[in-house]
Amino acid sequence: MADYYTIDRANAIAVKAAAHGVRNVTRFPAGSLYIKENFDIHKVLKTVTAMLKVPGYDSADRDWVMAAYKPDGHVIAYGRVHSCISCHAIAAKTDFTFPSGTNLPIATVEKFFPGQPISPFYRAALAHQGHS
Repeated sequence: MADYYTIDRANAIAVKAAAHGVRNVTRFPAGSLYIKENFDIHKVLKTVTAMLKVPGYDSADRDWVMAAYKPDGHVIAYGRVHSCISCHAIAAKTDFTFPSGTNLPIATVEKFFPGQPISPFYRAALAHQGHS
């Protein structure tokens, strides 16, 4: 299930850079870290995903190191993770980060998470707010 519930976190470097809103940031500084805890419908932690800005790591992808972990810390993916980069590339204007409240169209979510049901909460958010 894609994003039934999530908790998004950022370190002080990323928070300071986005103090006037993520939509106003075109490049995050080195050391910026975003972490997303992903829960299922029963509010059980399923995965933790992260993005860390490391200068010189991968200039084509704006030097973000992508990672995904199981709740026990087991690494699912790390580094230049194509599925992460492909999805985040549509947020190029905000340095591959999705501003809070940004809802992707259902067709886009289905493309990146084939065969997974879309959260009814996400569908309701789109119906209520539309998408960016």
